[in-house]
Amino acid sequence: MGEPGKAAARKAAEKIQAKLVLGDLSILDPPKPVEPVQSVPTLRKVAAGWELVKAPDLKRGTQISYANAIPKHLNEAFGDLPITAITEDCVEAWWIQFRNAGYSKKHVGTARKILRGICRRAVSLKLLTVNPVDRFEGRLGKVQGEIRKKSDWLTAEDLETFLQTADRICQRGCPIFLFMATCGLRIGEAVGLQVGDLDVADCQLHIRRTVRRGYIDSPKNGEAGIGDVPPTTMAVLERIKEIRRVEAAAQGTEPRWLFPSQLRKDAPITPENVSVFMRRVLAAAGLRKIRPHDLQHTYATLAIKAGVNILSVSRQLRHSSIAITADVYTHAVPGGNRAAANVTDAILTGHPRNQAQPPRNQLRDLTA
Repeated sequence: MGEPGKAAARKAAEKIQAKLVLGDLSILDPPKPVEPVQSVPTLRKVAAGWELVKAPDLKRGTQISYANAIPKHLNEAFGDLPITAITEDCVEAWWIQFRNAGYSKKHVGTARKILRGICRRAVSLKLLTVNPVDRFEGRLGKVQGEIRKKSDWLTAEDLETFLQTADRICQRGCPIFLFMATCGLRIGEAVGLQVGDLDVADCQLHIRRTVRRGYIDSPKNGEAGIGDVPPTTMAVLERIKEIRRVEAAAQGTEPRWLFPSQLRKDAPITPENVSVFMRRVLAAAGLRKIRPHDLQHTYATLAIKAGVNILSVSRQLRHSSIAITADVYTHAVPGGNRAAANVTDAILTGHPRNQAQPPRNQLRDLTA
């Protein structure tokens, strides 16, 4: 040990002796375990915690969208980085690349919304001092090229052609198309109807569920609703209802789905199947391609053009606010834009340079 070591040992012994004399027995306590240094969690770990907390607040379809977006767009870019490494510069580099990758604005906005929520959780856990995503609010970029309308619709003549073609080549899809176009139903609500949802006497239907991505969910806004059905459409549905009763009686069961699947027992037809039917009918009818949801837009547009009160249309569509209906269907308000066009036309027609003048060849004759 040597003299220096012995001297140090004597000093330590003297200190211990002094503490014991003073009654301080803490020196005899076992040493406290050293707490391990907590490592900074990765974004992947924080994202998993955020998803567990957030999921109960979301509808199942949104849960699935988020569960797909996190590994594909966020974990791939940031997953293995410590959450403290997610800076504004880091997010901006990802944002520029992701925004220019060709995804739709909605897709890009969803990914950013998820990342903001994850970083907000990191701030609440005191892992970050500021949310690095807040700086990019609203920056979704401009759409280059052709822009599709928010809503598309068929004219009355095109709708008649479409339904006649469907009746001729797609009898399974025809009543669903008729139902959507005359009642304003969404595709998931239409295929999710059960036999007991029809009130034939009052020409009404009860909307209690929607079908999407292979599972049954609550209707839009999480609320049940009642819709009015035109008598001619109800007559078609009543015949289908009776057919389902006969089919069920032959099998010794109770009728359930109004539009059952032919492949899965006791399941409704899927929205994807209806979309396939619709593309086939549109092509056969020589009509432009539209989505099944555009049949709802067709219902609303034709109803408003025919003079139906926009509040009644809004209630039939079960929009949360009449303002939504008014915004989407401004084009359908009778004379809404025509009045402004007529005023402009009158102004221009009355301008001196637009007064009736002889054709130019007559002017040449007059000056010859």
